[in-house]
Amino acid sequence: MKATNKNPFSKLDERNKQIAGKIMVVMYLLTILAMQGIILYRQLVLGQEWNDFRDLAILMTFNSLFLVSALLYYGAVQVRNLKLKSVLLIYFVLIFLGSLFTYAKYNLFRDDGLTWDQLWDKFVLIYIITGIILGFFILFSLLGRRRMEKEIE
Repeated sequence: MKATNKNPFSKLDERNKQIAGKIMVVMYLLTILAMQGIILYRQLVLGQEWNDFRDLAILMTFNSLFLVSALLYYGAVQVRNLKLKSVLLIYFVLIFLGSLFTYAKYNLFRDDGLTWDQLWDKFVLIYIITGIILGFFILFSLLGRRRMEKEIE
């Protein structure tokens, strides 16, 4: 009896595999953006609490985190040199954007708003989480570069 290969990509040539890969990337990006839009709509327009869409937010966060880490590790997104100035600039830009969004979310889109102490607690979380995510990306970038150097040798 002849064994059949159930992988639909095994019969494709290089060009067709590349086209299928590009389509998958676009669809994946659209899915992530749609999830982000749904979360923002539920939070800002419908006024739902965090517990109402926590599962979507956690899924999207980890999915995006591991996607970018895999892209860095396997060399799809190449980082030539990690300079401290560049890393700090990215960190502060991300903190600024996160803080701006958090302030707008709690003080412009909600009637009750937050006190400065509550807002400062949110900002501390932004600093910590942004640092962890950026450290995670740097680690996978360095591991990926080391993996590629070993393959070259």
